[in-house]
Amino acid sequence: METKRKTRGSWGIRFFILLLSVVFGILFYWLLNFITKDIGTMEGPQYHAVRARYVNADDDHQRSQLQQELQHIERQLQNVREKQRNLDDSVSNLRSTMDQLLSLQRESLAKNIEFSEQSWVTLQKSQDAFLDKQKQAEQFIQQVTDLTARKQETEDKLTAVGEKIKLSEQDAQVELQQLVKQHIWKIAAIQLGILVPIFLVISWLFMKYRTSTYWAMVWAAFIAVFVKLLMVVNDVFPKPYFKYIVLLVILAIVIRILIYLIRMIIAPKKELLIRQYQQDYDKHICPVCSKPIRIGLLRYAGGLRKKTTLVLGQDKETLAGQVYTCPSCGTNLYDKCDSCGQIRHTLLPYCEHCGKEKPTAVQ
Repeated sequence: METKRKTRGSWGIRFFILLLSVVFGILFYWLLNFITKDIGTMEGPQYHAVRARYVNADDDHQRSQLQQELQHIERQLQNVREKQRNLDDSVSNLRSTMDQLLSLQRESLAKNIEFSEQSWVTLQKSQDAFLDKQKQAEQFIQQVTDLTARKQETEDKLTAVGEKIKLSEQDAQVELQQLVKQHIWKIAAIQLGILVPIFLVISWLFMKYRTSTYWAMVWAAFIAVFVKLLMVVNDVFPKPYFKYIVLLVILAIVIRILIYLIRMIIAPKKELLIRQYQQDYDKHICPVCSKPIRIGLLRYAGGLRKKTTLVLGQDKETLAGQVYTCPSCGTNLYDKCDSCGQIRHTLLPYCEHCGKEKPTAVQ
């Protein structure tokens, strides 16, 4: 029976296989990342649409009108107060002129000098203008009072409408938050709906081909999709829940590794078991029970577990050149080859003399 042998290839080929596998893993992660990002750009709930279901359009219209009316009243108040300031300046000038004329009149009377007719006319006009300005000032005061009252009334109406709209907007915000959460879960469900099947397929390929010729590619794809799936779960689930999810995943991985290692002991693979048998044969210990193999003069030698002790004039072929059965477990370790008749290792598949393959217990 001819067994197909595996070739390792040169170190350069192995290096580039590993390098390209890393690049493949990065590109595969980018592909998954682009897919999840494009899904995340799906349009979610709009605030103005939700608000329209709660806020009455008439209230919005009324608030807009009241705001415009309030701005108009404020501009009127500003204009009236500006006129008041100009009127106050004019009254102040008139008062100064009247004071000067009255002072001249008193001086004329004191000196028995006749007060000129022009001065009398000017004084009379100043008094008339002063009285007229006083009437205008009273009118401005009344306008300011009326506008202030209108402003206060408008502000009260605007506050009432604003409070009503605010309460409605609070209800709209509550619904919007619920809709946003639902949208986030929807996006997450779509992302996980794509990533989980990919992860399951890659996991199946990983379990099947992780030790095959294509192990590097399978490992790269598995790590990429696992990391991306973990990041999506981290974004979706709250932090208190995420730590439990990660812990459960790690526990599952540890349990799976333990089961794998236990199965390796109970039902080991052929390649690993042959390698173990070869190492034990090289150490001259029984591959089954680890008892030192004592053949020929080695029957009286000790310390064979860690290194082989050879008697002067003997070599390994001479010492192993006879049929031998482990006295501890009864395993036949050395026996004659059916093809060439030389002594061969019974637990290894090929005869070291003729190269004939022999069916062993390791299949």
